[in-house]
Amino acid sequence: MATSLNDAGERSAFNVLLVDDQRAKLLSYEAILKDLDENLISVTTANEALAVLLKTDVAVVLVDVCMPDLDGFQLVQMIREHPRFKDIAVIFVSAVLSSDFDRIKGYEFGAVDYVSVPVVPEILRAKVRVFIELHRKARELEQTAMSLEQIVAERTAELEASTAQLKKREEQLSQALAAASMGTWRHDLGSQISTADADLNAILGLEHAETSCPTSEWFARIHEDDVEAVAASWRRAVSERGPYEAETRFKKPDGSIRWIREQGNYVPGHDGMPGYLTGLALDITERRQAEEARNLLIEELNHRVKNMLAMVQSIAVQSITDDSQKDRFLPRIQALATGHNLLTRTHWKGASLVGILDALFKPYRIDTSRLRLVGGDIILSSRDSITVSLAVHELLTNAVKYGAYAHATGAVDMNWAVEAPAKRPILRLSWRESGFSCAPPATTGFGTKLLTSLAAQPGGTFSCAYSDDGVHCELAFPLERVSQ
Repeated sequence: MATSLNDAGERSAFNVLLVDDQRAKLLSYEAILKDLDENLISVTTANEALAVLLKTDVAVVLVDVCMPDLDGFQLVQMIREHPRFKDIAVIFVSAVLSSDFDRIKGYEFGAVDYVSVPVVPEILRAKVRVFIELHRKARELEQTAMSLEQIVAERTAELEASTAQLKKREEQLSQALAAASMGTWRHDLGSQISTADADLNAILGLEHAETSCPTSEWFARIHEDDVEAVAASWRRAVSERGPYEAETRFKKPDGSIRWIREQGNYVPGHDGMPGYLTGLALDITERRQAEEARNLLIEELNHRVKNMLAMVQSIAVQSITDDSQKDRFLPRIQALATGHNLLTRTHWKGASLVGILDALFKPYRIDTSRLRLVGGDIILSSRDSITVSLAVHELLTNAVKYGAYAHATGAVDMNWAVEAPAKRPILRLSWRESGFSCAPPATTGFGTKLLTSLAAQPGGTFSCAYSDDGVHCELAFPLERVSQ
């Protein structure tokens, strides 16, 4: 692991990973960043980048958005999903995807910045320098937090001799925190005194100086709707003697609101005395505003898609005169609408598999003896939600027209499970209709073609078997991602 100082007390270089499929661009980044005196590692593919990250401690990743194997968004998503890499600063560079929507997408995927091409060397160098300095100071704070209490108790005499050096480091830290819109705070649980550094006070619209005040006054600055949540997070950190974090609205003296993300830890006191909470505060107002803009955009898109589906359905009703064609087309539009409505509730972040099945099977739950669903709930991506909605709707439609629900003695059994092979998770779905005799169809219908096409991807399968006791179908769908 890289540290701020080597054994000789000299500054050590941190690793900066440069990812771009064009060697010429990598050479230009190396030329721009060489004056930082950091260790520059250049790779041309996302797979090479992941291999470097697994073997090397990296402070900053500079990644191109458009690459042939995995694009920059996919690479950053994989980085953020690994617990070792969650704190690495990632900066996107793009010559093509440079709209506000692309920037919002970049921040949503976990980037700390988004730089458009052509790159301004001074700006890029300054951005990388800030995040390297933050990385360096975070390591120093991490080490200091672990040993501060012991140092205070055992080395009081040495503290006076190192005051000048400590002050210099504090000045460097303050410069880094100010550049990143961050500040530090401390809440003493014994004296009920809260302290904020100059940078945090500046963010909150107060005088740019370190201040202390009663903790009750600190809470008075918090938006009234957030006070109880903050107090609960404090109590949890103290009771669990662990980390504290919260995203909170603070009221500035002029009445405006700033969103602040606080992260810290509880530090126990000596000899059973009350301890304190201490940590960092990050101004996330712009990120929150970007999220609100994104949500508005999604709401507008959802509204337009729903209107479009309704228009398609209306045109189909007026244009298709053949009732059999109409019966095939309109239910599938309704299945798309069902999946869309479920995704809308989560802003297209995904939908619950159980929620999809509940919506599709709702008309058939009156007689529970004829329906059995077995499987755990999972959250599907937007693409997978639509795929599963269409597939199950097709099976259910066939059951109503020709199968279990077309016979008084018929029943439906459906179970599912997710397998997790090396590459992508697989949703395996078993559909069994019983209580009636079923012969194989003479021709391949549209429903069978649709199910076959939905499963036509690496790792996907579809098969159906017909017997004197019904029909049994097996489907397998590779999933983009799964969360329980």
